[in-house]
Amino acid sequence: MGRDRQLSADERAAIKLAARQRVEAVWTCLDVLSPDLTPQAKKELARKVLDLSRGEDQKPPLIQITPAQVQDIVWRNMQCINPRCPMLLFSNQIAEELNEFFKQEK
Repeated sequence: MGRDRQLSADERAAIKLAARQRVEAVWTCLDVLSPDLTPQAKKELARKVLDLSRGEDQKPPLIQITPAQVQDIVWRNMQCINPRCPMLLFSNQIAEELNEFFKQEK
């Protein structure tokens, strides 16, 4: 699948469903095969199994927040008590900071 074209809503929904089904299958298998694992150990083992299912040459998709998403999240959760407050929001910078903070370690 090339990165040149945008996926349709149906294609995105099918990808999300397949991913959710893979995760559920891995969790179920780990519950049966290793019921005594701690939650952290189970999470780490699940991540490794899912990485194997993706193939060694494929990296997990990079998910990043956009400035518009930052604006939507922050604006509905903030309030200024000063009636003449300009309510400045630097959504580009906040998005960059959040994406850097949640960047996946290599």
